[in-house]
Amino acid sequence: MKRIILSCCVTLLSLQGYAQNNLTLDECRKMALENNKQAQISGYSIQKAEQEVKAMKSNYLPKISASGRYMYADKDFSMNLIPSMSANLNLNNTYFAGLQLEQPIYMGGKIVAANKISRTGLEIARLNKQKTEDEIVITVDEAYWGLVKANELISVANKYKEAVEEVYRNVEHLYKTGMVPKNDLLKVQVKLNEADLSIHRSQNAIRQSKMNLCHIIGLPLTSDIYVSGELGTNIIPVAKDEFTAENRLEYQTFSKMIDLKKQEIKLTQSEFLPQIGLVAGYNYLNGIKMNSNKLLSDDIFAVMLAVKIPLFHWGEGRHKIKAARLEQHIVEIQRADLSDKIQLEVSQAINTLDEAILEVRLTETAYRQSEENLRESRKNYSTGMETLVNYLEAQVAWQQAWSESVSAKAACHLAESNYLKAIGKLNK
Repeated sequence: MKRIILSCCVTLLSLQGYAQNNLTLDECRKMALENNKQAQISGYSIQKAEQEVKAMKSNYLPKISASGRYMYADKDFSMNLIPSMSANLNLNNTYFAGLQLEQPIYMGGKIVAANKISRTGLEIARLNKQKTEDEIVITVDEAYWGLVKANELISVANKYKEAVEEVYRNVEHLYKTGMVPKNDLLKVQVKLNEADLSIHRSQNAIRQSKMNLCHIIGLPLTSDIYVSGELGTNIIPVAKDEFTAENRLEYQTFSKMIDLKKQEIKLTQSEFLPQIGLVAGYNYLNGIKMNSNKLLSDDIFAVMLAVKIPLFHWGEGRHKIKAARLEQHIVEIQRADLSDKIQLEVSQAINTLDEAILEVRLTETAYRQSEENLRESRKNYSTGMETLVNYLEAQVAWQQAWSESVSAKAACHLAESNYLKAIGKLNK
């Protein structure tokens, strides 16, 4: 019971810590990688491949085995050795025990090829783990910047509501003094209702974004987390000449698969080459009585050199080797096709990032212009040179320009992550 209470207290304290601390993007990435199920599977796959490498290495070493036999017989065997002589052969309580050592000397390159295949499999498992981590990081970035965007948009909504409330108070005062019709007050009330709706939607967006991020980083969905990210404009410059397809994990995986196919060809060839092995054994045999006299009770040590030379298999080896080489050619073509697709993906990522950076600049300019327009509209409205409708439209345009600027910055950060993933430098 004490342990259960202590565990609950620790959990509550940890959740409280998440509620108080502002999580950075790096912290969210780290938590997601530690808690993601696919990342855990990739980790186990690497461990499995490591064990397979160790198992293959053992094929270089001699193998020692023990064996034994025991026989129980319920009667003797009668034997007529010559017409005038017979004998009884007793096999009861006969037993055999021995140790045997087997050492491969030359197996046609099979052991070497199998070891290289296992090591290549380990390298592929590690590349797959990195690819999985990149996909997780992209998912984290989407959720993280989505939450930062939602936090910014609720600030926009609150500021807009404050501006509309100020107008409402002024128009209400003028209405009470009979200087404006009630229709003007109703127009402002409509905008105030729209501001409340915008705040409510922003609150829901924050709540949903928090739940989404909590799910990805492995926290309870109801955790009250905060993020410290800001939608700045310090985006990395696009260096269009620094990319090569070899940087991508998918390309590296196909290269390792080609190496794997080359070793599989050698493995197939080894099946049709001479094989030489050494067998040494120590055996002890006791039992077999003839006419109550024990015939065998001795040990023996023997060494045997075994040679196997394939001679004729109706072309089986030639066809298998050709099939293995064709598999290698298929993977090489797939890698070449992947290289073209990667180039297209990188080009698209560069264009998307270029456009995102440009959109940030344009929306920031539009936002500054809307601020200036709102100041002029407020001044003109206060002096009676502009209608209430125009003033309210200027406020709406200011809010929309600000919201678009926030959305553009969030999209730009995500475009940066996708660009880094495209050039193979996301999680480095």
